[in-house]
Amino acid sequence: MAKRLILHGVVQGVFCRYYCSETAKRLGLHGSASNLPDGTVEVLLDTDDNTRLEAFIQALKINPYDIRFYGSISTVDISDYHGTIRGDYRF
Repeated sequence: MAKRLILHGVVQGVFCRYYCSETAKRLGLHGSASNLPDGTVEVLLDTDDNTRLEAFIQALKINPYDIRFYGSISTVDISDYHGTIRGDYRF
């Protein structure tokens, strides 16, 4: 089952979607990232692997791959997602 993550913090206009994409690729994950009108970023991940999901979230928080990102992620909300993976920044 796919997962929906909502990233809170300084996440728009700071290369966050690129950051999510590059982090996901390094972990073998596929999905999308989209800016939402409320200033958050929605990430849809096509995975049911909770270990890989947790590794992705941890990597977003500490940036172990030194990927260009000028913002900060304060919290991540996680929920199950039913539907097609869609979004303006696909990876």
